[in-house]
Amino acid sequence: MAKINKKGRPSGKMRDVVYRELNNESIMQSMPAKVNQTINTKIAAQEFGISSNATKIIRQIGGLLFEYTDPYISGRLNAIMQKCVAQIPEAPGNKNLNHIDPSPFIGFQFNLEAPFEKTLYVFPRCSIQLDGTVEITIDAITPKKDIPFLQRNISPDPGAFLRVALVSIDYVQEEYQILAQDEIILAKSKTEQPPLPATFDVQWRCLKKLPKEALVFVYFSLHYYLLDWLEHRKMIGEKTINPAGFLHAFSVDEEMYAKNQAVAIGPEHQPLREAEWFYTILSTKKEEIERIKAKAEKTKKR
Repeated sequence: MAKINKKGRPSGKMRDVVYRELNNESIMQSMPAKVNQTINTKIAAQEFGISSNATKIIRQIGGLLFEYTDPYISGRLNAIMQKCVAQIPEAPGNKNLNHIDPSPFIGFQFNLEAPFEKTLYVFPRCSIQLDGTVEITIDAITPKKDIPFLQRNISPDPGAFLRVALVSIDYVQEEYQILAQDEIILAKSKTEQPPLPATFDVQWRCLKKLPKEALVFVYFSLHYYLLDWLEHRKMIGEKTINPAGFLHAFSVDEEMYAKNQAVAIGPEHQPLREAEWFYTILSTKKEEIERIKAKAEKTKKR
C-alpha cells in the first residue's frame, strides 16, 4: 500500500498506481495490466521450450565437427524444429520427437557468413538407400576452379577436404551416437603425394548399423590445411570461408531398421563410437503440459 515517506512524499502502490521517486521527483506510474494466458498459449510456450532444447544437442554435435557458426543459428534451428514438432499428430505432451519428419533440415547451413553457394561451386548429392546406406557423389569437380579459397595466392598450395559425419539422435533414450566420420579429400597440399587429377568424380558410400527409431543427420563441412615440416596438418580457418551444414536427414523406420540389421553385420559396419547420453528437459516439459491440462479441466468442472 502507498504511504508518506520521510520526505513527505507518497511512496508505494495503491490500486493500479505506483508512486516512486525519479531524479529527486515524485512520479506516478500505472501498473502493467495482468495478462491472462489461455491454455493454448501456455502449452505453446512449453512446446517452444521442447523445440529449443531439442536443437541444443544438434548444435553441440556440430561444435565437435566444425568451428564456425553464425550468431543466428539457434533461432533458425528452433524455427525448423518447431515446424517439425507441430506436424506430429499426437496431442501436446504426448509427442515423441523421434517421430518427426527431419527432411526440413536438409540443406540447413550452420554458417551463413560462409554459404556453400559462395565457397563450393559444385554441390554434393546425397542419397539414402532402403537399408540405410548413405551415398555422396560429386560429378567432375575441378578444385582450383570450384573452390574459391584455392584461388588465393597462398604458398605452398593448401589442401581441402569435406568432413562427413553420420550422427544418430534418440530423444526418447536421450542418446546420440557418431556412427561414422570421414574426410573426402578434394585437394592435396603441394607436398602431398601422389597428386590428385585436375578434374575428378567423388563417390563416397557408407553403411553403418543404425539404432531403431532414431533420427540420423548427415553433417558436412569444408576445411583447408597446410602441412608443416613434419607433414602434420595446420588447419586454416576463417569464418567467411568455412561452411557447414546438413547434407541429409532421415528417420530409421521399422522397414529401414529391418533391412539394415540384415546387411550391416560385419565389423566395418559397427558405429565409430559408443552412444553417449545427453540431457534434455523433454520429460519435464511434458509433465508441465499435463499439469496445465489437468488444472484447466479442474477449473472447467467448477
